[in-house]
Amino acid sequence: MSNTCNDIDLFFKTLRESAPKRESDWRAIVLFVRNLLPRLTIYDDDKKSEIQFEICEQLIENDFSEERLEALLAMLDMYLMQTIGALELEEALAQEKRTAAVLMNEMNEMISTMHGNTARQDKRLTNFQNETVEAIQDGSRKSLIVSKVRGMFQEIIEEFREEARVLNAKAEHFRMTADFDPLLTELHNRRALDAFLREATETFARTGAPLSLMMIDVDHFKKVNDTYGHQAGDDVLRALARLVSTHAIQYDGFSARYGGEELVVVMPGMDLDRAAVKAEALRADVERYDFRVRTNGQLSETPLKFTVSVGVARMKVGWNSGDLIGAADGALYQAKNSGRNRACSAPK
Repeated sequence: MSNTCNDIDLFFKTLRESAPKRESDWRAIVLFVRNLLPRLTIYDDDKKSEIQFEICEQLIENDFSEERLEALLAMLDMYLMQTIGALELEEALAQEKRTAAVLMNEMNEMISTMHGNTARQDKRLTNFQNETVEAIQDGSRKSLIVSKVRGMFQEIIEEFREEARVLNAKAEHFRMTADFDPLLTELHNRRALDAFLREATETFARTGAPLSLMMIDVDHFKKVNDTYGHQAGDDVLRALARLVSTHAIQYDGFSARYGGEELVVVMPGMDLDRAAVKAEALRADVERYDFRVRTNGQLSETPLKFTVSVGVARMKVGWNSGDLIGAADGALYQAKNSGRNRACSAPK
């Protein structure tokens, strides 16, 4: 290949950093030129060098626009049209089936997380070969063979698109698994909370922007479990998680499960007075909530009323995240000792 395209790893790094809209299409073009083109029997060495040079000259400009991509695809299409008529088609296309399979294997190795269905790929390649050979034997026009070769290239690109969609779905699933509580799926887990608090407290130390935190605990939760069972207790926590998440979203709060029946909302950019108002609004909504116990799929006729106590604190100079949580926990303890079902604030 031309020296302009020797550092393929650097190009792929640039491609990842640029994250163009059709990244998989760009990858397919580069791998086609680097790996499949040298093995194709439809071009002599001079023509291969010409194609490689022209494509690589375009790639090194790092222009990943839609217009440049379409121009490259048109260029490949033009080269295909120029030389396809000079082949012994049946033998050549059988060879392309094998080299395309090699390309697909390398694609899967290069992008290790994109594991396509190799059986499906092989079946598609075999069908492509059989249909093309049949068209040749039947005396079909060369333009039909050209269209089939074009279709093969487009199928390779589409394979990348599909695998990229699958990869994105898996990545989102892994993110949810890593960051969200397995029981209270509306809320982040403790690991995600610790990471967010670490970043939030660093921002506070750097900018001095307000940072508050509320800690929420279900009142008499053990009594709920003892009276109605642990399933009902879990359902109460799920209902509370939905309420907490709904409130937090309204002011860009970060809601999480701290542990057991204790939940937390981190409120960047919010001072203590405003945070106390938000805590009281949440407490009142929980008190009004019409929760019904579900038994064997049936909801109870009378509601199970539950309440929460809330402690609120603001970040202070010299504190770390543990100090902020400790202050909110102290305010929560005050709310519990003052009769529960109330929101209390730590000293300013």
